[in-house]
Amino acid sequence: MTAQLAHALPPEAAGLRFEDLHTMKQMVQANAVLDSIWRSEPNSHFDPALLMALAHAGNYVVGLYDGAEMVGVCVGFFAAPAGAVLHSHIAGVRTDHAGLGLGRLLKEHQRQWCRERGIATITWTFDPLVARNAYFNIARLGAAGVTYLVDFYGEMADLVNAGQPSDRMLASWSVDAPTPSSGSAAGLPCALAVGREGEPVTAVVHASPLALGLPHDIEAVRASDPVLARRWRLALREALAPRLAAGWRITGFDKSGFYLLEGPTHED
Repeated sequence: MTAQLAHALPPEAAGLRFEDLHTMKQMVQANAVLDSIWRSEPNSHFDPALLMALAHAGNYVVGLYDGAEMVGVCVGFFAAPAGAVLHSHIAGVRTDHAGLGLGRLLKEHQRQWCRERGIATITWTFDPLVARNAYFNIARLGAAGVTYLVDFYGEMADLVNAGQPSDRMLASWSVDAPTPSSGSAAGLPCALAVGREGEPVTAVVHASPLALGLPHDIEAVRASDPVLARRWRLALREALAPRLAAGWRITGFDKSGFYLLEGPTHED
C-alpha cells in the first residue's frame, strides 16, 4: 500500500494492509474469502489457476489483510481500449469487517494502482436494484452509470443472487473523478416509487429531470418475498433501461433511495 493510502485508513482499520497476490496458496485463500461473502459453492467465482494467470499477466489481484488473515479481495483485469481501462470484476470484504469503510478503501487503492500505471478509467458492474450500492458508486465515488445490462450473468447460484435475473449496471469511473455533488429527489416527478405494501408503483412521466425510487433493502425482500423482488427487478428494468438507451443520463442518487435522471438535450 502507498503511504497516501496507509494514512487514509480509519482508526478502526489499524493493522490492515493491501497486498498483491502472487502464490497459489493466496489464490485458494482469495477464492475462499469470495465464497464466504457470497455464500456460494467452493471456487464458484474463480478457479485458483485462473486467478494465478491473471496475476501473472499483471492484472489487479489484491488481498486485504488483517494481520496474517485475508479479509477482503478485489480482482480486475485490463479491458479495451488497451492501456486505458481496468475492469474491476469483483470486490468484497468479509462481513466480520463490515462497517469500517473498507469498500471505499478498496476502490481508492484500485484508483491509485491505476494512476501509477497510466490507466484513466475503471469500470465495473453492480446490481442497480441495490440502493446502498447505487448510492456508494454514484453519490460517494462519483462513478457514472452508463449502460443497463439485462440478465448479464444469466442464472447465478450463490445465495445472494439465486432465483433472480442478474441485471447489472455498468459503471465507469475516471481515476481523476472529482468529489460528486449531492443530489436530491425533492420536488422531482417520480416514474417509479415504493407503494404502501412495498410494491413498485410506476407512472408515465415525460418530464426531465425525474426520479426513480428503489426499495430500501431489496436483499431482505428477496429473502422474504422472491415474487415481489422479481416484480421490482422488472419494474426498474422497464423504467431505466430504455431511458439510458435513449440517451438519458443518471446525474446522481439521493440517499433516500432515488436515481436522479435527466433526458437528452437536442440542439436545433
